[in-house]
Amino acid sequence: MATNKRIINPAPPSLPLGTDQYERRYQDQYSNVLRLYFNQLRNSLSELFGINGGKYLEFPNGAFYQDGYTTLTANMTNNGTTPIQVTSTDGFISSGGLIIGSELIKYTGKTATTFTGITRGAYGSTNVAHTAGDSVSEAQTLASSSTSLPLTLLQTTVSNGVSIDPADKTKIVHGTAGIYNIQFSIQMLTFDNTIDNVTIWFRLNGVDIPYSAGIATIPAIHGGNPGTAIISWNLVQPMNAGDYIQLLFASNTGNTVAATYPPGTSPVHPASPSIIVTSTFVSALPT
Repeated sequence: MATNKRIINPAPPSLPLGTDQYERRYQDQYSNVLRLYFNQLRNSLSELFGINGGKYLEFPNGAFYQDGYTTLTANMTNNGTTPIQVTSTDGFISSGGLIIGSELIKYTGKTATTFTGITRGAYGSTNVAHTAGDSVSEAQTLASSSTSLPLTLLQTTVSNGVSIDPADKTKIVHGTAGIYNIQFSIQMLTFDNTIDNVTIWFRLNGVDIPYSAGIATIPAIHGGNPGTAIISWNLVQPMNAGDYIQLLFASNTGNTVAATYPPGTSPVHPASPSIIVTSTFVSALPT
């Protein structure tokens, strides 16, 4: 029988000791003990193999995302490079890009309430003035068109045997050997006037996984709106215990970024994370 989320695993019965001679009373007692055990076993198996039996099974899995966003607490001129003052920098990576309105801004450091090391009008965008209360969201950015970037994930939705490496948050570590279905989605954005091609691929333990790359086209800025695209696919990958996966991207222009959109007010909608990655155990490794 099921109790809450578990199926009872009946313990082997303690059988009565036999008598020197046949006794009906002993035989009945012996049969009743076995009957009770097998009834418990049947009830447990019925719960497991019934139409809802899968709800009692647990597999290694993990779901992770990145969605840094905050608001300005002070006005910004169109060319100021002083630290950008915000409500909080919690949830942002240590260095990267900021999206404020139609401008991408590079930063190299942060405090609890400021972003420092500012470069305005970066990644093909134009620097403009901003007002306190404006939304500020995160962009994971490339150093150049000839470099790649392993994407960072700071937030965990669920984690059971699959987790983010606390020392390197680009790594998704798998604690149990098996075959995993790894899926992702990335929100790409560019303010560049050039149509861009973005390449995304996986690494296993620091080595590129063959045939895991894909190329997607990001439209150029149009009508004052950035070019955007959500890119997603999955990978089925054998993993040994302790193996880690990374997700990387590169772009032809170097100006496309992995972008978080803040929550909306008209209409009301939740934030759009820059990256979502899930990894789910599918099967044991072949013997």
